Formats: sequence, C-alpha cells, structure tokens
Amino acid sequence: MTTATALRTAPDQTSPPRETGAPRAPLLVAVKPYDKCDATLEMAQWLAAEQGRPLHALTVLETNDAIAIAAGVPVLPDHYHAEERAAVADLLEERLGRPAPHTARDHRVDVIEGPAARSVADVAEERSASAIVVGTGSHGRLGRLVYGEHAVQISRLTDRPILVVPPNAHAGRYAHVMVAVDFSPASRRAAQLALDFVADEGELALVHVKSAVSLSEESAGWWEEAYERRTADLFHRFVALLQLPRGIRVTTRMLHGDVAATLVAHAREHYVGLVACGGRRHSFLERVLLGSVSTELIRRTEWPLLVVPSRPQDEADDVRPAMGGVVESWDASAWPGLIERFGRRNGGRPTQLRFRTASPQGVGSVEQGYRLLDASFDRAATRAEIVLGDAESSGSQVSHRVSNVRAVMVSTDATGRDTALRLDTASGRCTVTLGDDA
Repeated sequence: MTTATALRTAPDQTSPPRETGAPRAPLLVAVKPYDKCDATLEMAQWLAAEQGRPLHALTVLETNDAIAIAAGVPVLPDHYHAEERAAVADLLEERLGRPAPHTARDHRVDVIEGPAARSVADVAEERSASAIVVGTGSHGRLGRLVYGEHAVQISRLTDRPILVVPPNAHAGRYAHVMVAVDFSPASRRAAQLALDFVADEGELALVHVKSAVSLSEESAGWWEEAYERRTADLFHRFVALLQLPRGIRVTTRMLHGDVAATLVAHAREHYVGLVACGGRRHSFLERVLLGSVSTELIRRTEWPLLVVPSRPQDEADDVRPAMGGVVESWDASAWPGLIERFGRRNGGRPTQLRFRTASPQGVGSVEQGYRLLDASFDRAATRAEIVLGDAESSGSQVSHRVSNVRAVMVSTDATGRDTALRLDTASGRCTVTLGDDA
C-alpha cells in the first residue's frame, strides 16, 4: 500500500496541556479534501481537542487501473499517482491549518490508495483509533447517497464508533441529543458516548420504538400492557448503568411505528442536534431481508449521527445481569441465537413446561419431571422446538414445537442465571421454567 504521510504539531498556545502516561488513542477522520469537507474536519478537530487525542486525517484514493486495463485504456504512470497523493496531502494540510476555535494537540495526514471503506476500517484497526469521523458529502442527493454508502460499509467492517457528519453540521455540544435504544450492549455504549456531545444543562433523550406486530384480538391487550411495563423497567435499569455528568437531564420515551422513519420524524419534531444508536452486524441475507435501523439512519441523517457497532462478544450477551431480570425480544432475527444459547446454557436442568391459551378461559397444560435437552428456532417457520428428556431414562425424549412465535423472553435471577424462557404466540404462551437439582 502506497502512502503520503505528514505529521504536524499544533502551536503551543492552542494546545491543551499534554497528559502524562501512555499516549491516548488517535481519532481518525476520513475525508476527501476537495469535497467541501469543512464541517467534517471541524467536528473532528473539536472532538479530538475535547478528548485530548491526536487527530489522524485520512484520504483514500480509489484507482481505476483495473477498469482501464479491461477497457484497453493505458494505465497512468506511477509518478502521476505519486503527484496526486502529494497534492491531496498538501490540500488536506492546508485545510487543517486554517484558524479554528478548537485545534487538536497534534495531527497526522495520510493519503493512501485502495477500496475506500475497507482501507478506512483497516487503518482504524491498525492504529487502535478511538472512533472514526466521516462526512456525507455535499453534491446533492446522489452525492449524499454515495458518501452515505461509504459510511454504511465502514460500519459493517469495524467495531469502532463512527460519527457521520452532514455538510451543515456545526462542531460543539448540543442542547438536545437523542439516542435510539434497543437495550442492547451497543445502544448502551452509544448512550454513554453521546453524553460527550450534550451541553451543560442539556437533555439526553432515550427513545425506544416498538415496531408494529400482528396480534390476535384476544391477545392484543395483554401484549401491549406487558411491552410497556417491561420497557419502563428496562429504561430504569438502562439509565442506572450510565455515568451521568452533573446537570444533564435524561428523558425516556417509547414510540410506535417503523423504527427508522419514526426516529427521524421524532428528531425533526424536537430539533435534535445529534442522534446516536447502536449498530448490529448482519449477514448479507439478513441485510437484504430485514435491513438495518443504523443503515437507514445513516442514509437519512440530517444531523451528526453517532453509530456504535456491535462487538463479537455482544452476540453472547443475550442475558445481561446488569440490565437485570428479563431480556425480551420482538426482533425475529435475534430469536435463533437467543433460544439456542438458552438451550446450551441450561442443558440438563429440570424443567416445568406450561402451555396457556390466550382465550378468556385460559385453557392450559403443564408438563414436569423432565430435563431440558435442547432448544432451537426455525426462522422460516417462526417455530421454536423445545426438547425434553426423561429424568429416569437417558434414551427417552419428547419434542414440543411452538408455532407462530411473536416474542421471546428470557428471565434471570439476581446472579444472571436463567430462570425461564417464555414464547408468546398468536394463540397463547409457552413458558419453560427451570429448576435446580435437589
């Protein structure tokens, strides 16, 4: 990989006092200096100065040599690419050298060649960057789409927080910051990081959107009541986990509708200055079928958007003792992992399995005296399978198939040990309660 690199130290009179001890991880800003990137650079300079971090500015040039060869067009000589890299580095240096209210204590400029998103993610990983700042471009709808897609791709390739900056953004703190909350570890980290952008006496608004779910007339009442009750409890626990600076007001709200569209409308209505959210990694098929809230927000954002991608260890963090009590999911894409890990964690434990219909009579049945052998979920059929074994015979087992699942809940005790799995369906509820060996 060929690079053009420059390292500069800001003048002493504008630099904050240097910290003792190990140097802080750099903040990486990825820009194209000829694409009106002033807002992106100003935001990155402000954030680096606020956090006392060095600022690393990166431009990635995507060469078209392969396309030229395929088309029979002569490839440009190497000295042309070297001159282009040097010119871009000089232009970026000039942009960073302009007078600004906030200046990072030192900065570095790199111009490299390669695929844009992958190169940015790789550099962030190599340098252990604290976060990545990118812009959305300023060339109308098409330009915003192209640069927005780069931000989307970077979010899928890295576990670093990403700050997406539109051309009209201003650097600094905001009176009203909104966080999209799904109670995942990523959204908790997003809320904590978003506090850096809240002004003194400002508001951190935690917003959870309940997407529409098709329910039978008999079950709709208890479903809505249960959802609202659990959401209020989870909000309480969520806020308790945050390290809140003095003077910042925290509000919580549950909304209904399409998640991304509802969040955008709410941000507009309440004049939000910055939006933050967690991001989940999806397989290609999941992205095609289900989409992604963070992806939609990147594409639609009118405000600085902070996206905190999930980390690999988050996948095993379905039951979180710190959040306490219950993990409840209406997201079908999460159910296979949630149920299968429940089965693996609790294999061999005594169970009581209870079925109860949603009818007014509440007809049900109970099975007990068996041990849990396995639990799985068929997403295509929206069906869970619970396999139980006879406590007295290792070769005897029975499978229960629970169809038309609408929600999944796992409850834990105070130590984080699972106590029950609940499967809500269109026609009733199946509850697997776990016991301890005598």
